[in-house]
Amino acid sequence: MNSSIINIGVYQILLNRLIGQGWHSTTYQCINIQQMQKQLVAKIYQSQTVPNDAEIIKLKKLNHANVVQIYDVYQNEKDVIIIMEKCQSSLRNEMKFQKEYDEMELLAVLSQILKGYNYILDQGLEINELKPTNIMIDDNEIIKVSNYGMSNLYKHSDVEVRPYAAPEIFFSNKQTDAKNIYSLGLIIYQLVFHQLPFSLKQNGDVIAFLQRIKKSKLQIPQNKFQKITEIISQMIIYDYQERINREKLGELLIQNFKRGTNCCKG
Repeated sequence: MNSSIINIGVYQILLNRLIGQGWHSTTYQCINIQQMQKQLVAKIYQSQTVPNDAEIIKLKKLNHANVVQIYDVYQNEKDVIIIMEKCQSSLRNEMKFQKEYDEMELLAVLSQILKGYNYILDQGLEINELKPTNIMIDDNEIIKVSNYGMSNLYKHSDVEVRPYAAPEIFFSNKQTDAKNIYSLGLIIYQLVFHQLPFSLKQNGDVIAFLQRIKKSKLQIPQNKFQKITEIISQMIIYDYQERINREKLGELLIQNFKRGTNCCKG
């Protein structure tokens, strides 16, 4: 028996082909032995809690250009294993190389993420945490949202730094749709300025920033992207009731594309 391979159903998980590792999961390259050409990964969560059957059925039925496809969900004695499509990159990787976007490209990225996000919510599922490592990019440069559903697999550690979490998550653990609008605003801000609007050098930096925007509105540095600046300013707001909602954000993006050129794929 090869200890570097996990055989499960029609899949082989290649433990010597590590893709990535996070607080909650480890991701490996995966093969479907009946469809070798299909590009897959296996995300393994160390969890005793398995999603219920109804949720698994929903996950496997999802089919949207801007959502990472899930093919199967398995559980053994100590792990939950999710088989999903493999994407070539993530927004996190784009940020590492400080990729430069023009304004229409930024609007397209925002639009694609919002489309995937809206689809997931409309299917009765939740986004677990919207952050650059969970926004994938496929071979055709299509943006895809991952890390949705199965929220019972995510138990955040007290020492875990969560810079993209909304204020209501930090201070009251209040779960709202608006939490992801805030997170998405920070992601787009980071694509524009190649940094977040706060430092991460000390443990209290995120909290200090949240306290600042509670007292006064975020001051966005001067830049050449007027439309994006206006949109970001309506997203990174302390009070979730004052943030732009997903419906109005979608309308605003449509208006901006009509004024420009629709470069949005997906």
